Amino acid sequence: MAIGMTYEQYWYGDPLMAQDFFEADRLRKKREDELAWWQGLYVQKALLSTVGNLFLEEGADPNMYPQSPLLEEMSKEREAERKAKEEERERLKLVAYLNQVMMTRRQREG
Repeated sequence: MAIGMTYEQYWYGDPLMAQDFFEADRLRKKREDELAWWQGLYVQKALLSTVGNLFLEEGADPNMYPQSPLLEEMSKEREAERKAKEEERERLKLVAYLNQVMMTRRQREG
């Protein structure tokens, strides 16, 4: 029987309902696993920023605990990358346009 299904739903309900409950259970387990992974990452960063700094060589940069949530930092990085790509795309469009203008001018003059 799928997690969350009642006895009546399992035996007397729509047979396809069990498939939906199994899929919901699979997604719930996947989400819990991802949350555990993120929690482990935060614990690792906390340990590195405390105990890890005790064993650094002189002159090495100390490990710092993140100032904002990691997902927020990742989304800021992705947004910056997206913006840089868009700016590069716009720059290439401008270069292509100016090249076309120069070619047209040369053809008229030549």
